[in-house]
Amino acid sequence: MESHIHKHLKKQSLYWLKEKMTDLCANEVKLFVRRKRLKADALGINIKRKEARIIEVKATRADFLRDEVLHANYGYHHIAHYAYIMTPPGLLATEEVPNGYGLLEIDEFDKIIVKKRPVRNPKPILTLDTLVKRTSQAATNALLFQELTKETKDVTEGEFAKGASVQLISATCPTCKKRRKYLVNVDQLEVQCRSRSCKTQIPLQKARMHVITKYNEAFFKQLTKLMSEDRRIKWIKKKWNNKSSLIIRKMRR
Repeated sequence: MESHIHKHLKKQSLYWLKEKMTDLCANEVKLFVRRKRLKADALGINIKRKEARIIEVKATRADFLRDEVLHANYGYHHIAHYAYIMTPPGLLATEEVPNGYGLLEIDEFDKIIVKKRPVRNPKPILTLDTLVKRTSQAATNALLFQELTKETKDVTEGEFAKGASVQLISATCPTCKKRRKYLVNVDQLEVQCRSRSCKTQIPLQKARMHVITKYNEAFFKQLTKLMSEDRRIKWIKKKWNNKSSLIIRKMRR
């Protein structure tokens, strides 16, 4: 599982590439080289200079030592014109960096400095067109995933999903094309569009539907208990306010 530090460094590497490359950048770019499947942490393309740069993030020494791709003849330095390894300060000595690679260090304030410059590879294994295509795919997938995550994020983290009978979904109406959230049974096949001017029955098996979260009986019991307590508090406040008003009126007399 990816650590929080690695994820953060990967994002910062993308910002650095964007500043340097200006045209096209993406994280987690899938590459296929000599029947090997690789994934570049960050890849940037400069169309005008016709060059590609790859950054491989290493948050720990163990991660660096077990990465055989860095030393292989199909590694990142052989794929792009320039390749870097990005680490926290002091993780690697410059002499430990594999041939051809540059070394970037990022401090606790996300300031990135070049500790060792990379050597330009004049003839990358993959063509620039291929790298542009792969980077574009990764950037598009990242954008779509980000939008979908915003739309379907489960703030309960599945706390009430076990044995659930009701679920909160988002679905797009095939008629008005408006996307809204609906509370439905888990086996429900249709739901009526909530738009005032539409009211179309949305077929959930065909519509673009995503489950946001699910609710089981435990959730409803807790909700009922909380609502009962809330009503009781409101009733007590109302009785107290009425009694206070009566006392005030009597005092005024």
